[in-house]
Amino acid sequence: MHTAVDVVIIHHNTLELTRRCIASLLESPQRQLIASITLVDNASSDSSAEILAAQYPAITVRRLERPHSYAAACNIGALAGSAQYVLLSNSDVEFDPNVLQVCLTHMERFPHVGVCAGNQRYPDQRPQRSWGYFPGWVEIAATIGGIEFLHNWRGHRQRQWRAVPYCDGAALFCRRSAYEQLGGMDERFSFFAEDADLCYRMWRHGWHCHFLPDASIVHHRGGTRRRTFEQAIASERRNIAAKLQFVRTHRPRSEHAVALGYWLALQLGSVFDRIRYSMGAYSRHEWEFRARIRRELVSFLAERL
Repeated sequence: MHTAVDVVIIHHNTLELTRRCIASLLESPQRQLIASITLVDNASSDSSAEILAAQYPAITVRRLERPHSYAAACNIGALAGSAQYVLLSNSDVEFDPNVLQVCLTHMERFPHVGVCAGNQRYPDQRPQRSWGYFPGWVEIAATIGGIEFLHNWRGHRQRQWRAVPYCDGAALFCRRSAYEQLGGMDERFSFFAEDADLCYRMWRHGWHCHFLPDASIVHHRGGTRRRTFEQAIASERRNIAAKLQFVRTHRPRSEHAVALGYWLALQLGSVFDRIRYSMGAYSRHEWEFRARIRRELVSFLAERL
């Protein structure tokens, strides 16, 4: 069987998570599909990259001396290989043994597909968001109406692949020719929305984006980020800012209206959170934590209106 996939893992101070990610690829039958594994060490402040290089001599470590955007780190890693397909992965992902084969088979069956992504779940096996709507009014409406949640939830219970607006960037299986045609990821996006931007440009250039429920991965979502309140709010602000950057890049005339839409969605979300708290869905600590974050984001957006 031919080796057809270059794997790129973006790493930053996540020794144990990255070790589990690498092991899920190298210590399974899908290893025979892998042409190379490049670990892009995004300016880690510890010795984790050196430890991983010693433990897994089959991988190549590309150490970045200064922090790069996630998009830039992916592009650097992708340039290191030449295989027909490229798997771009967070370090907090573990792949089931058949993931690469499922993705490879699907891509070869459908040559118009530029990127696909698998079925994400939490370590306790709960279903997780695996794809999304593009930032803007469609996403706002889908979020408020619970449509995105229902589609993702149903997708974990269906066995049929489906075309989706964009695939969640935790693990993107890309056709190299499509990726290179677009010039890779847009490096102006720091950590959020680069997946939406890549898939948006894929669709505009005639490539399709597919969700594959049979390609199952465990995603320790947020595992690469600490979650004190200050760190959580900083992360959420970057997320909102990236969504607005996406709109400004692709639909600049609607940026102000979209910002207003996200502001409204947050206000409604606060109401729903209070209702769910009263029904016992959250502990008091969880509810207060979520409420504080929503208030901060509302203020953040109000400054842009």
